[in-house]
Amino acid sequence: MDKKLSPHELSIYWLEEVVIGLNLCPFAKTPYLNGLVRLIENESTLESDQLSFFLDELEHLQQIPSSELSTTLIAFVNDDNDFADFNDFVGLCEDMLIESGLEEHFQLVAFHPQFMLADIDPLHRSHWVGRSPYPTIHIIRNAEIEIALASYTDMIGIPARNEGKLLSLSEQEFDNIFYYLR
Repeated sequence: MDKKLSPHELSIYWLEEVVIGLNLCPFAKTPYLNGLVRLIENESTLESDQLSFFLDELEHLQQIPSSELSTTLIAFVNDDNDFADFNDFVGLCEDMLIESGLEEHFQLVAFHPQFMLADIDPLHRSHWVGRSPYPTIHIIRNAEIEIALASYTDMIGIPARNEGKLLSLSEQEFDNIFYYLR
């Protein structure tokens, strides 16, 4: 399958078909369908510009009530850093959250085309739960996480369920869904 999509279209595809379509995050569908998920791209390759963009989005989220905007995904579409370097960048963003006193309000989740879970065979499909078309930071409101935790009964079972879903896909289904990373 060869689809030529813009970075924004590819990020939407990933969110709709992978994250929501495969139900890898059982909390994503409702806010997305209610228009509460913001998906934006940053085209800069300079870390200072990327950090500034991140801080601007944090400020934006603080100014808008969660009833209007629940969460933001920032795709760094021209960032060619490997997973370890991107993790370091996410660490800088987390440090900025702490320095700003916002760690009680927000937390970050990182996605990356080369995402790897620790201590798991590098070829195992479970890594694909965290693989996005571009290095991506998900800024989540802690209050939204608390609501999700209160309404979902099997938090501990999510990783095993996701792994089972990915393993149940035929090779062709897997290649079609994740065509952008093959």
